[in-house]
Amino acid sequence: GGIGRAHGTEQYRQHVVEPFRAAFDDRSLDTKIFGCEGNYCGAFGELSGRHVRPWLGLEASGKILSIRFALNWRVVDGLVQEGWALFDIPAVFKQLDLDFFAMAAAARPQIHS
Repeated sequence: GGIGRAHGTEQYRQHVVEPFRAAFDDRSLDTKIFGCEGNYCGAFGELSGRHVRPWLGLEASGKILSIRFALNWRVVDGLVQEGWALFDIPAVFKQLDLDFFAMAAAARPQIHS
């Protein structure tokens, strides 16, 4: 139920950025918080766009969807060394009248001891 893990900028671009750009037209960004302390920086905001192609297994809805995000980076000598990205995927499902948690529970294999 998520995007996964990317090692390096090329994987991040290929597996996170490009699929999002392909799936959403008329994209916008609303950065609500951005700041740095020491060698750590962070941002919080919303990405929005019209959902025109499949994304994360969700068929195109034609709806304008908003995706809350939190991004954090560790910076050394002006270059990002590590980064973490969180996206509120359950809220995206809710905008499509889908219950992310119920769907995940139903798809989870039952473990019997």
